Amino acid sequence: MQASVAVEEALQDGRALPLPDAGGADFAVAGLAVVVAALSIAGSFVLLVSFDMRSRQGRLRRILDLGPSLRGPRLLLAFFAWLLGAAEMIRLPFLRRAMWRASHHVMPCLAYPLVAHGIAEPGLLACVLLLLRASVGGARLPAAALAVPLACLPFLTAHVLVLATPATVAAYPGQLAHAADGDGHCAYPAYAATLLLALAAVYVPLLATACWGVAAVAINRRLRARAQALAGLVLVPLPVQVMALTLTSVWNTPRYTSPTIGLAGFLAVWITAVAALAILVLLPVYDALGLVEPLPGTAAIEDTRGLAR
Repeated sequence: MQASVAVEEALQDGRALPLPDAGGADFAVAGLAVVVAALSIAGSFVLLVSFDMRSRQGRLRRILDLGPSLRGPRLLLAFFAWLLGAAEMIRLPFLRRAMWRASHHVMPCLAYPLVAHGIAEPGLLACVLLLLRASVGGARLPAAALAVPLACLPFLTAHVLVLATPATVAAYPGQLAHAADGDGHCAYPAYAATLLLALAAVYVPLLATACWGVAAVAINRRLRARAQALAGLVLVPLPVQVMALTLTSVWNTPRYTSPTIGLAGFLAVWITAVAALAILVLLPVYDALGLVEPLPGTAAIEDTRGLAR
């Protein structure tokens, strides 16, 4: 079966271009990816089981205040943030060298936008939007969480069609599918930049409306400040990410520029992911820990046990 234009271009580039050495920008990306992955794992853990600092027994307790309806979307948000960091690692030279043959080292550069911006980022933004709307009663949980995979489907389908459609069926110009620069570093294909622009065009207005809607009905300054901070930390980085990654797809970048611009693009979405994890996952857990009160009679029972010792 004939390969698609994008896959043929990647195979040709893999045979013609050497596998580059990792630079400072690549190690910086790896560090940021590890941080967001660690925050995602920590957020998932505290959502399931959290430590009650006031318990004399040092027991692990579930935070009942969050409830299963909110726990599910928050776990999804943590998963998509982790996947975003994992997808970023795919395109780094040291992993490409370890996991792929030399002639196929450009293939991860095609897999990166599929995973990062066909699955992880649409899912992350959909979870943020869902949690914001649920906080003001605009979404019914947990049933509305089923919309998150559906939100990923259009972007995932578009990426898969570009990568899987044979060249005899869709013979688009090869320039739209270049996934590596002249030095073998991963660049960003033009078709993926177009889909990323569409993703931002869909979610920026929706998230702006949702954030300011939450801020308008917030019952105290702390919640209002969180909603406003989330609006700034989610809405401002997205256009920066689009511009940075689009730049690598339309500009024949000189040596070492593609990794630097890729770092700028990832840093933008990294800020979005970390802000979403902190404001929508970790801080609500912290608030819930402050609201957890011992069950009636629990304190007396623990005092009795202490005296018995």
